[in-house]
Parts: sequence; C-alpha cells; structure tokens
Amino acid sequence: MKHLLLLVVIGFAIGIVLGFMNISFNFWIFVGLLVVAFFVLSLQDIRFMFFSKDVEKMEKYLIKKKHEPYYGFILELANGNLPEAKKQLEDLEKKWKGKKTAIFRAQYYLRVGNIVRAKEEAELIEQPDMKNYVLAAIAAMEKDDAKVEALKPALKKEWMRHVIETERAINKKNLSVAKEKKEKALASTKGLQYFMIFKEYENL
Repeated sequence: MKHLLLLVVIGFAIGIVLGFMNISFNFWIFVGLLVVAFFVLSLQDIRFMFFSKDVEKMEKYLIKKKHEPYYGFILELANGNLPEAKKQLEDLEKKWKGKKTAIFRAQYYLRVGNIVRAKEEAELIEQPDMKNYVLAAIAAMEKDDAKVEALKPALKKEWMRHVIETERAINKKNLSVAKEKKEKALASTKGLQYFMIFKEYENL
C-alpha cells in the first residue's frame, strides 16, 4: 500500500510537470511504466512472501516490517513470543476490523494450547483449506487418528499434510518420524509459510 501511494503521488507530480511543460505523453505508456515501477518496488515483498527459503533474511525483513501487525504477528508467533503475538493480533483485529482474522486467532490458540478456543475459531474460518488444516491440527493434538485420516484428503497442499504428520509424530513421541516429516514440509513450501514451519520446529 505504501508503494502504491508513493507511485500515485509521483505519477500525479509527473503529470503536473508535463502539463506545465506542455509535453504530451501517451496515457497507456504512462500507466504501463507505473505498473512496472510498482512491480519493481514490490519485488522484495513478493520474494519474501512467496519464494524465499533464507530464514535469516526473512526474519530481518519481518523485523523491519514489524510495525504492520500482520507481519508483527507472524514474527512473534513464529518466535514463540506469545504475549507480543497476542498484542499484534489485537492490533490486526482493529486494523482489519475482524475480517478473515479467524485463522490467525486459531493459530494463536493452537500455539498456547487452548484447544477449546482453537475449535471455536476454526468454525469461523472462511477458507475451506485453512479450516480443514486447523481442524486436522486440533485432531492431531488430541491424538484423534480417525479424524486426522478423515481430514487428510481435504488438505490440498503438500506442506499441510506433512505438518499434520509432524504434529502426530511429536504427540506420539516418535521424534525420528517427526524430523523426517518436518523436512518434507519444509521442502514443499517457500516464503512466510517456510519461515513459520522452520521456526516452530527449529528445536526438533
């Protein structure tokens, strides 16, 4: 959003300057240049959000953007700083006015081990894939193998299935399997999801 606002301001200023200089400029070329400029300014965000596997650089990126509650919440939750994660979550709720934040609340309650609240929030998640993922995570924590197996076909992303299997193995104290599944989960994703999985199971 900051990049977009900056480009709008720059574009407006260029338009005024060109107007004063009485220089004609093809509108669509101008729009195209703005789109390219926006893409270039957003490259770092796109790289860290979706493509990077460099945990150290991603953490520095999140620290730099911590003033935005979305990034702040991811950073603090991943690092296990739960009081600060809760504060960032509250700020995110205020900013987004509760829209599509159930997934973040569910993740928080899963991390603090409040299964009852996690179940309540899971029912409010609008995205079916994320809802099934959270429900499967809850079932894994409750050692409900039948429910996990019933939900696994609905987990369309490979990393989701491996994370659930990691949780199942941890809860059964089968650490060798847990490590194997963790590595498979990391191999099947990138970006912020990679960062969160890496940090959550860093000591495994």
